[in-house]
Amino acid sequence: MASIAKLDQPAKYWDRLFAPSSCLAMITTVDAQGRVNAASYGTCTRVHHEPVYIAFTANVGADNANNILAGSDFVVNLPRFESASLEKVRIVGLPFAPGVSELEKAGLTALPAKLVKPPRIAECPRHFECTVEWTKEWAGRLMIVGKVVAASVDADCVDADGYVIWDKVKSAHYCGAPYGGQFVAAYDKMAAAVPYDGPEVETFLARERAMFKEH
Repeated sequence: MASIAKLDQPAKYWDRLFAPSSCLAMITTVDAQGRVNAASYGTCTRVHHEPVYIAFTANVGADNANNILAGSDFVVNLPRFESASLEKVRIVGLPFAPGVSELEKAGLTALPAKLVKPPRIAECPRHFECTVEWTKEWAGRLMIVGKVVAASVDADCVDADGYVIWDKVKSAHYCGAPYGGQFVAAYDKMAAAVPYDGPEVETFLARERAMFKEH
């Protein structure tokens, strides 16, 4: 695999970089001994725009959940909709014993993060370094919400204004166990009108313009 330069993105572009708002992800943490754990998640979601917060859920007792409860930060790495990448996602999702390196098993490369201890995954085009904001246990799951403190991207995957180039990042979604572990692409886009004449439209658009204006 040819080396691609990683581009650090300023905070004003982080919300643009995490698109669509929910994606397939591989997330890294570290345990108390500094060992890296990686796991795959079908649903990783941006839950706040400014500042940017990202949420996901893990099984209670899973390595990433244990590491986060013990104080680890985490890095969200978004893979591509490509067979070689998705095969590695499947390997990383296997139930390896604690201390076993999922990155090594999958042939993935740990790349030091900028501000947190867990590494980025070099083969993924987008990375979001997060500190833990809060956690909540429910129904055998641990919900984790993290605040993005740094973000980076393959240099050829964004334009000059920080918007993703869709056919480069090739976002993916996980269909779920009932579909036999299948994935679908999420890297096309189209605009949609709002065929409604009420005042709510302008209220909504004004709020969007205010929220996303350049700082």
